[in-house]
Amino acid sequence: MIRQLLIIAVASVAGSAYAAMPVFAAKCGAQLNVDTNPAGKVYMNGKVAKTTRRPDGQISANSAGTWVDINPRGDQPPFVTYTAQNKSTGECEILSFQAAGGALAAAPSARASHSERAGQGQFDASGNIPCAGNKGQPMGQCKFQVARDSGGSASVKVTLPSGKTRFIFFEKGKAISADLSQADGDMTFKATKEADLFKIRAGHEHYEIPEAAVFGG
Repeated sequence: MIRQLLIIAVASVAGSAYAAMPVFAAKCGAQLNVDTNPAGKVYMNGKVAKTTRRPDGQISANSAGTWVDINPRGDQPPFVTYTAQNKSTGECEILSFQAAGGALAAAPSARASHSERAGQGQFDASGNIPCAGNKGQPMGQCKFQVARDSGGSASVKVTLPSGKTRFIFFEKGKAISADLSQADGDMTFKATKEADLFKIRAGHEHYEIPEAAVFGG
């Protein structure tokens, strides 16, 4: 009897460890968007994160020094927490959720969120914006691509003349963050708005993004 109970316990742990990834979109603090897809990938600010599955069923993802811990809860939205580069922690807000196997457990977005679509190279529009890749450099032109959600939420991918790319994220009509890391040397993010133009500093880089690029039209 004891042997049978042990076998059942081991099987239960194994089952949870390899449970399907819950499909969700979440907001983790002010500067981190997290999305997953049915293929089991985790996107952190539009970039595919490295994932690790633990024996207790928890899934940990990390990208650029930031960690996200995902605790699946069956047909209920997962419990998701984050640990930022500065060691601050918090609970993520689940924005949409779809249970493993396709059963809807909450009202999901009609399509994948803007950050997930941008990470997959799916954009709604493209064009050119003024940009400068270094402090003191004259403004030139950079190609941009944007994936939009309603209400002024969007992920803007900018390609600098050097070939370097930068993602800039907007929520509800405000520029909130960029995919900066310690490798950039400066992780400062500042954004102001003059009339219909967002003026953004991301590290040593400067961008001017028109409101129409974010909202469409």
